[in-house]
Amino acid sequence: MKYARWMLPLCSIIGVGIAFGVVMGWFPHTSMIWHYPLQQIDAPAHYYFVRRILGEGLGATTHLWPNDAYYPPLFHMLAAGLVQVASVFGAQMSVFTAVNIVWLATSGIVWPAGVLMLSTYWTRLVDKSDWRPFSCSMAIIVPVLSVSSASHPFLMLARGPLYAYGLATTLLPYWLYVTLRLCDALTGSWQRRKSGDTTDDEDDKTIRPAAPQARVWPWILGFIAVGGLCVFAHPRIVFSWLLLMVPFIVLRMPWKVIAALAGVVVCGAVALFAYMRGSYQSKRYGNPASWFHTFVPSRSVPEALRIFMTDNISGPAGWLMVGVTVLALIIVVCVIVRPPAAYRNARRDAIALIAAWLLLMLLFVCSTSLTGWFPNIVAAVWYRAETRPLSMIPFGVIPLLVFAACAVAGDDGLMPRLTRVARQSIVVIVLAALVVACQFGNTERAALAQSVYHNVQLTDEQPDEQLTSSKYQALAEVVKVTGTRAVIVSDPLNGSMYAVSLYGANMLYPIYNPMKEKHGAKFEQTELSFASGDDRRLLDTVCPLGGNGTPTYFLTMGPQAPSLQMFTFRQQFDPFHDEGLIAHYEKRGTLVKVRDLSRYGNGWALYRFGCAAGRG
Repeated sequence: MKYARWMLPLCSIIGVGIAFGVVMGWFPHTSMIWHYPLQQIDAPAHYYFVRRILGEGLGATTHLWPNDAYYPPLFHMLAAGLVQVASVFGAQMSVFTAVNIVWLATSGIVWPAGVLMLSTYWTRLVDKSDWRPFSCSMAIIVPVLSVSSASHPFLMLARGPLYAYGLATTLLPYWLYVTLRLCDALTGSWQRRKSGDTTDDEDDKTIRPAAPQARVWPWILGFIAVGGLCVFAHPRIVFSWLLLMVPFIVLRMPWKVIAALAGVVVCGAVALFAYMRGSYQSKRYGNPASWFHTFVPSRSVPEALRIFMTDNISGPAGWLMVGVTVLALIIVVCVIVRPPAAYRNARRDAIALIAAWLLLMLLFVCSTSLTGWFPNIVAAVWYRAETRPLSMIPFGVIPLLVFAACAVAGDDGLMPRLTRVARQSIVVIVLAALVVACQFGNTERAALAQSVYHNVQLTDEQPDEQLTSSKYQALAEVVKVTGTRAVIVSDPLNGSMYAVSLYGANMLYPIYNPMKEKHGAKFEQTELSFASGDDRRLLDTVCPLGGNGTPTYFLTMGPQAPSLQMFTFRQQFDPFHDEGLIAHYEKRGTLVKVRDLSRYGNGWALYRFGCAAGRG
């Protein structure tokens, strides 16, 4: 048994390695994904953020939005850093390549490793010797299970993509683990202070895993560091952490800690409300029933429940997941009724895990199937859409399965008539069969891969879509004329926004929703002045945009892409498509055509605004 202590780390590496292989196998096998942008709603924004950091330096991380508002920059800093590192070695890495590498590394390595670490909070209490067969088996199974669902991390690339929030979700398991260990440490210290006992019985570690006060501070510092990293990745991940951890805190911590946390939550809610009022102008804040007035349920309640119970795994494997989950729930209920003596917090953890699972179910059903004031309030901080709650389903399912497995596999686990080895073997076989089954016929996960593959292709099959072969060539010709300093005004929803990520163009609208708040008044002023028909008003608005005598251009490039019609305020760009208005400005010399692009599409052209010399 000389090398037994190395078996668990080795099995952990194997498990994470297999999980990374699953993610790489899912990732679209086409060279185009390394050279062209992903045509998916928010993707151009993330490419723009990376380019802005590369152009302006780290100072840009405090104001990444086009209106100079803050956006969580961690993912984009990592991508920009990769580009910079490559340049040090004389290699030129595209923004698209850097973004893909960061996503693959975090999704295929950091995520499964984090889920594995979270699972060890319970598996560490099962094996006691250096040779840990159960923990070793779980170290291989759990990472692969974490990438079996179509929910996370694949959803964050295929829908959105939600790179920043996806990175925060990927880091969340580490924060959950550190929080649980901190709860153990604080509870142990508090109980010892209360009883006057300052000893640390080495033989009682399994029964009382809490640490003496001297060991509290490392977990406090770890909580601050890991939590801070998660919040830096995306501040809204705090709400996901709260949803998952509140049941544990309420059941474990003394009332003073619970009251303090409640106070922090109330203060945070007030701060969030103030932020929303300052950032998003609306008259509906006092009427929750009118929030998200454009929301339409995407699924029925039974369908939402099916997706939740299957962990968003399709086919027979999904129904196997339902069966295993129901079995796990039964086991956890048995733990509540008769908790094992070897683990002091077993009953509390069992109740907390079921509570977190039910809360996630409620959130998902509210975000997909229900309307009205209650679901609006429940799902508001997750933007009242299913994507973010859908990505959270594994946080309810996997800990539940791991806890149930440990409850059966432990020394005084369920089914006492069977030997410990027999019980552990049954658990490992069932979970291994589930994991293997999830790798075949998982059509939901495969559909997401096909979606990503389709959205990096350049064709003219759908001429009005976001980025086609014709638009790719037209934008290249446009930037040859304008350069990368001159401002170009165009409707971003026709695909012109991709000129930023492809060629570094200076588009006034580099993303489909630049927002008019903060320093974004110029966006609304440009739209209104263009719609006015007033030549002087238009020129006074657009000519100063370039500054220092740099010309300002206007690009027409077809109608808005059908796949971007989800944008609620898309009508704000309608003036840029008014052919009569464009003809009026051209006739009066306010717009001067400098390049006819009609060979790419009907009516496509590049104009220069007729600004006086030295004005813009």
